[in-house]
Amino acid sequence: MNRAFLVTALVTGSALVGAGYLLRSRPHGRALPSSIIPIVTPVIDVRVAEHVLGVMERLPGDEVTLLLHTAGGCVTSCVMIANALREFERSTAIVPYMALSGGTLIALNAQQLEMGRGASLSAVDPIVSGQRARHLPDEEPPSGIAAIAREYEVAMARYVRETLAARLPEMGESAVKRAMDVFMGEHAPHEWPIRRQEVEALGLTVGPAARSWAEMVDVYRKRWW
Repeated sequence: MNRAFLVTALVTGSALVGAGYLLRSRPHGRALPSSIIPIVTPVIDVRVAEHVLGVMERLPGDEVTLLLHTAGGCVTSCVMIANALREFERSTAIVPYMALSGGTLIALNAQQLEMGRGASLSAVDPIVSGQRARHLPDEEPPSGIAAIAREYEVAMARYVRETLAARLPEMGESAVKRAMDVFMGEHAPHEWPIRRQEVEALGLTVGPAARSWAEMVDVYRKRWW
């Protein structure tokens, strides 16, 4: 697959809709693979998830590429997209600049990850009522927001462990634990940037993202942000 050609086709001809800026039509005169799905949006909400899941469901083959540029979003929406990504035989997540929080969760569930030279991921621990779940005060017995926060925290930790165990099948429990500490934000703020070199140091395979993917994101940002 000639990705430089594909990105040129996307930039010059695609029509975008909704908060997720998803492909709605194909460029005239060029065959554009439907397996490339841009998610270029500040927030991944339910509407974005609906569009992404719909496009994924209609893909003719068993290969998908997600182009991610986002600050994250709704936990449920991001997990649903990540779940759908797991069902593909071949999946790639491309992060030219940033895929933070829920965007990181999606990226980690792709079989292949590509990041730009200055790109960043971040922790994925849940935010409840504007605060990290772990920072909400404990109550005995747990109730209200504190109880919800604990539920989200436990569910996310379980999901992230499952994700990392699949990405690090031969690295052992110690490697999974190190990666868990980083992506659950044990030693840094939720939004703290995790660079490509740091991701690689955890044992995760990361390829370089071609500059043409960043150029594609730039076009979307100029039109919509």
